[in-house]
Amino acid sequence: MKLNRKILATGLVAGLLATTMTFAQHKSKRYHKPVSRPKTTAPAGLAFTATQQVQIRKSFYFLYMLERKGASHDVVQKDAVLNGIAAERETRLQTAVNNCTSAACLGEALEWTPDEIRRVGDQLVNLVNTNSDMTEMVKSLKVVNRYPVYDEENDTAYIRKVWLDIVTGMNHIYEVYLQGQQPRYAAIDSASLQPSDLPKVKAGLLRKMGGAFYRQSLQGALTALEVNGRDEATRYEPLYAGSNAAAFKSSRLIYWNAYKYSVILVPGAGPGKKGQSIDSVGVYRCKLAVAAYNNKLAPYIVVSGGHVHPYKTPFSEAVEMKKYLVTKLGIPDSAIIIEPHARHTTTNIRNTERLMYLFNMPAAKPGLIITDPMQSMMIERMGPRFVKEIGYVPYKSMERVDETTNRFLPDEKAWQEDPNDPLDP
Repeated sequence: MKLNRKILATGLVAGLLATTMTFAQHKSKRYHKPVSRPKTTAPAGLAFTATQQVQIRKSFYFLYMLERKGASHDVVQKDAVLNGIAAERETRLQTAVNNCTSAACLGEALEWTPDEIRRVGDQLVNLVNTNSDMTEMVKSLKVVNRYPVYDEENDTAYIRKVWLDIVTGMNHIYEVYLQGQQPRYAAIDSASLQPSDLPKVKAGLLRKMGGAFYRQSLQGALTALEVNGRDEATRYEPLYAGSNAAAFKSSRLIYWNAYKYSVILVPGAGPGKKGQSIDSVGVYRCKLAVAAYNNKLAPYIVVSGGHVHPYKTPFSEAVEMKKYLVTKLGIPDSAIIIEPHARHTTTNIRNTERLMYLFNMPAAKPGLIITDPMQSMMIERMGPRFVKEIGYVPYKSMERVDETTNRFLPDEKAWQEDPNDPLDP
């Protein structure tokens, strides 16, 4: 059995989308050929850019599916209850744009109120109960596995929880990147908005998106990220191309029985010093990983880490570690997979599991984490941190092999999006 058999069977995994692709241009995970789709009603209003589509896919997958203009999109776009809520919000936002003298004021106007959240949730449940196209939408969401933590829920509970994730994510963006509230990791994830940016924010909010009830609110969230320069989640996509193209191509030829592990994961270590591209701890971890690779424990080294330390660094930990492995330690480019988005140890592991699915690695073959002794000990005990920060544990098992090594077995729950981390959802 392959890790992503369920997803391969549908050809709908959005993790393979290029940043230049539109909502209607999906690619098959295995062959990467365009999939033709029936023509349906196009939404009124402006289109989202290719980069915005990547952010929507990664942070708001339910809305991404609706934007693909299928029958469920038409149902939602024409629904009187949802359109009524959208009209109320648009009136409030227009008043704010006319009167607000700060981005925080605009952020407050954009926030979804508890009553609005409940009313939308109730109507989505009603539509799922009464409309076959919406029922099919829920089935499609479960097939593509972007909300696997909710898979065992009935359809109405599922759609309500998915909607709550979506609206929680939008409100989080308004609060942090317009109102200036502190995120969990303020030193690396906080806003950089200046008073002089207010016209840019208003210009983004004044775009008349039209179409379904969520589009203007979604544009507000995307505008907030863009004005703050927080596009980390959209960089380097798709991860089967670019720096990972050679490794992805070779993954189809691997004789997996020759290896004990599928990957050797090296978590990044940010230098924390402006202008420095790689930290000595990262170098140490890379050297340990090379010893394991040369012993043929796994066919790939995954280097994991985004643009993290210091604040808004131009250097990606994964990219710089790969450079070091290739140029200094002589590891072939085709044996190194970059995971350039993780901002924490939790997401080093979660994101690497996503790549294991993406590269169609065997389900029963574990991955290996190689790092320094302190982080290795922390990883062994970090199940509660996973639950606290992302809401679930993304692996089936985790055990410490020795002082620098941990072994883990991936779980499809790793696909679950994190609404509270738009920089790496």
